[in-house]
Amino acid sequence: MIATRQAKASYLFLLKWLTLAVVAGLAGSLTVRLFTSLLEGLSRLFLAAPLPLPLWSFGGALLVGGLIYRREPAAAGEGIPSYLRGVNLNKGYLSFSVTFHKFWAALITLATFGNGGVVGPVGRISAGIMSKVGRSLHFFGLDEEHHRMAAICGMAAAVAAIFGTPLGGGIFAVEITQRSRLGYKDFFPAVLAGIVAVLFNRFLGWSPYYLIQASDNPWNLRLLVWILLLSLLAGFVSMGYTRFYALVARAFRRNTGRVLLKVTSGTLVAAWAGWVINPALMGTSRDLFQAVFSSNPVGLAGIFGSAVPLGIVLIIMLVLKGVLNCLTVGSGMSAGFTGPAALMGILLGAGFAHLVGVPDLSTNYYALIAAGFAGMLAGSMDVPLAAAVMSIEIFGLSYSIPAGLAAIIAFQINRHQTVYDFAFEDIRRTREAEGVELS
Repeated sequence: MIATRQAKASYLFLLKWLTLAVVAGLAGSLTVRLFTSLLEGLSRLFLAAPLPLPLWSFGGALLVGGLIYRREPAAAGEGIPSYLRGVNLNKGYLSFSVTFHKFWAALITLATFGNGGVVGPVGRISAGIMSKVGRSLHFFGLDEEHHRMAAICGMAAAVAAIFGTPLGGGIFAVEITQRSRLGYKDFFPAVLAGIVAVLFNRFLGWSPYYLIQASDNPWNLRLLVWILLLSLLAGFVSMGYTRFYALVARAFRRNTGRVLLKVTSGTLVAAWAGWVINPALMGTSRDLFQAVFSSNPVGLAGIFGSAVPLGIVLIIMLVLKGVLNCLTVGSGMSAGFTGPAALMGILLGAGFAHLVGVPDLSTNYYALIAAGFAGMLAGSMDVPLAAAVMSIEIFGLSYSIPAGLAAIIAFQINRHQTVYDFAFEDIRRTREAEGVELS
């Protein structure tokens, strides 16, 4: 009798998980598609206009800071911190007003070539939509715990759709909220949501926003020493990235004082520097991302041309991407860190490959890039498991060793600091005041 009741409870849990996963997978996939389609369309429109790109960035900052943030100040910033607070403190409640305004703030920021990524903002939007949907399904027997689960599934579906990583998207959505452990009740529906999102994309023929096609062949084991060295570098680069962002955010004090002046000044400096050095650094930098995998020196070099070795150019672009991203987001504009961190890891791996003489687009080249990708994500965000799994899903199973090594080593080097530390500090203080331990 007890076994029968337990079986029924398990089936009921599975039914609720599947319901949330299917709804979240569809909602997340459609949200990503809508946002990225509008982003690409508007970016092409602005590129075709006879105006310097930094002027569009300045105009976007005026619109976002002067209009959207006046109506909804909480729409500022990256998106992930708002998600963390909603999941960890508010039982999955994410304000729909913030969700709505975040969509337009992020779209305008990135479409006008503000420096950042799509993952944080779109993930927050998808989580916010699912937070609203979860509360509308009360008749299905969803309690407060399921409302929280709905928001996590929304984030998981968006990350999975953007990178094409069903398992990694689910793990990311849970791991980034808990840091030290994964809860099965969160993890299983999140992975299911990621699977649904990726399947739905494939059914409709939609490609991931960040698309990588690597050669899935064995890499040379002699490369292991270089992979270990690259993993250490990824950890220290992550440390520099997170500390520089903390410095910029403190300097701007973006949520107080003259918000409009701060977002316009930070955006204009970042946009002008990117435009002068290499326009591919602006916005989400998807052209720079694609240039690495086409081995296109023209798209990678910018003002440096052929005067500087390509390996050094790639390292310079890595540093610049991090600096410009921190200036844009640190000043308060609505853009993310996950995409830039992934790109920085890819540039680190590709630059390192060129410096040690690894041929372009070889399996060894992809092994180093996979290590850089996993190391930067794990080191800057404290998501080693998600980073390793996402890298394996993107590059292929044969790259599991470089991905796993880099994720663990980089995470361990910078595990006590992430780009979202200020959000965790808010959560920790609140939990301590309530007498609850934060995992």
